[in-house]
Amino acid sequence: MRQVDKGELIKPGRQRQIVRALTATFAAFALLAGCHPSGSPAGKIHEPQSPIRLVDIAQSSGAVYRWPEEPRPFGIKEAFGLGCAFIDYDNDGWPDIFLVARPHPILFHNLGNGKFEDVTDRMGLSKLNGFWTGCAVGDYDGDGYLDLAVSGYGAFALLKNAGGETFTDSTIAAGFDPKNHGLWGSGMGFMDLAGNGHLDLVVLNYVILKSPADDYCHYGVDQVTGCPPSHYQAQYPELWRNVGKGRFEDATASSGIRASAGKGLVLAFADLFNDGKMGFVIGNDGMTNNFMKNLGGMRFKEVGPQIGLSTTADGGGIATMSADWGDYDRDGQPDLFETNFSQAPFQLYHNLGIGLFEHVETQMGVAVPPYLPLGFGAKWADVDNDGWPDILALCGHVYTDPKKIDGISEFRQPAMLLHNDGGTKFTNLTPDLGGDLTRPILGRGIAAGDFDNDGRIDFVVVDLEGAMMLLHNETPPGNHWITLDLHSPGSNRFAYGAEITAHAGKEQWTGLVSPASGYMSSSDPRIHFGLGSTTSLDSVEIRWPDGKKQPIANLAADHIWRIDEGKPPAIAPNR
Repeated sequence: MRQVDKGELIKPGRQRQIVRALTATFAAFALLAGCHPSGSPAGKIHEPQSPIRLVDIAQSSGAVYRWPEEPRPFGIKEAFGLGCAFIDYDNDGWPDIFLVARPHPILFHNLGNGKFEDVTDRMGLSKLNGFWTGCAVGDYDGDGYLDLAVSGYGAFALLKNAGGETFTDSTIAAGFDPKNHGLWGSGMGFMDLAGNGHLDLVVLNYVILKSPADDYCHYGVDQVTGCPPSHYQAQYPELWRNVGKGRFEDATASSGIRASAGKGLVLAFADLFNDGKMGFVIGNDGMTNNFMKNLGGMRFKEVGPQIGLSTTADGGGIATMSADWGDYDRDGQPDLFETNFSQAPFQLYHNLGIGLFEHVETQMGVAVPPYLPLGFGAKWADVDNDGWPDILALCGHVYTDPKKIDGISEFRQPAMLLHNDGGTKFTNLTPDLGGDLTRPILGRGIAAGDFDNDGRIDFVVVDLEGAMMLLHNETPPGNHWITLDLHSPGSNRFAYGAEITAHAGKEQWTGLVSPASGYMSSSDPRIHFGLGSTTSLDSVEIRWPDGKKQPIANLAADHIWRIDEGKPPAIAPNR
């Protein structure tokens, strides 16, 4: 695919030229019919309006947990890591913290005053026992309370939220196998894929370990550590249809998602074709990636190669430990960021608005040689509320002593805060910020959310073999912001799949209610926009999951707005 200069505005006439040129290259280009071109020039380059500060307050907040050191040698199972989530399990308006851990997960209740309380035992989670890895959050039974799914190696649990009072294990009753059919579960996500108002569940699976010894490989004379994914046979994703009344059925065989390359790690949902049908990208490990286009009727077609989302710029596979959508240039089209293995570039796919993507990681400053970080969980979030979404990417190696293998890589690595300079380039600010962000960790799962409802996005960070980090955003409040908390009637109470377009003058922001992202993690489902100097939104249009559109005028900044479908917005009281 031709690399389009980022400063070039692709006008409709030019788009048609690109389409004609690419038709000769992509035989299956007919898949892309019906996509709508759009675009606007990116904003001017500018420096952050105020110094960014992310401070780890886990210890002082009471959200204290340390993942234990894994046995040595460090095998692939031990290096795999775990996810985390923000989940307001009791609907009090304050996001709580869920940590995937072994033998059971950990849950911290947000007390609303900057403090957390460990409620793992009280909420019934200490009864679980398994080699857990990832999690997903969604109200699968439509009772108005967010439920949990937890994946693992030979383990799976569906946890029903009983009115915010406890979680009950509904795995078997819902139609799942608590041993996960012996599979190695990884990333998951809830979404209404059938268009019937019920949240279905996509479950990714990783690789086959033939024996305990298959956990390790030998490098050189004296290095024994985890094996690369190429050493293993792939496992493949599953699609579970929500049939109502708390039950699921396996729809994998007829769905088409087995066209995946396998060895799946992460997924993220998006309606790339603007047809109201949610598809999803699957990030695989050391393989080509997939985008599953939703054809309707719970049938999907892999179109990643046709739209330019499968490989690196030179056609190689990607060790995709994170995938997340964000409109970095605010042209109204979702772009895709993916992390990668050490000495391989992170990926940034720019959405051309015509059903095609181009690689822009090099010119945008996301991929900087020699590509030393090994990326894991990453999230789009406007950290300084300047109006442009930034990227926080966690890093950390999977080999016990990587420097003895490649000569340069470190085991523990600091995170990367890639600041978005007006949609024109990204700059890694971590070396200049100092503080907790520069601490070398074994980064794995990440969740983004505003736990104290102050309008600044915070982060939960998994440091494998270390203490949980709660990065409190203490950036001086010089810019404006707005948060939208959407709710629908029927079973999809938290409006998963709702799409938001907001305008203030010529400025535009877009968002999607879909918390599944990062590395096997789930973020706050509320939509947050940094607004810079903008003090109010002229208009907001919501396309609800049922396809209905709701226009709203004149929303003031610096508030959390609760919006119930078809009703006027109201300022949330808990702030």
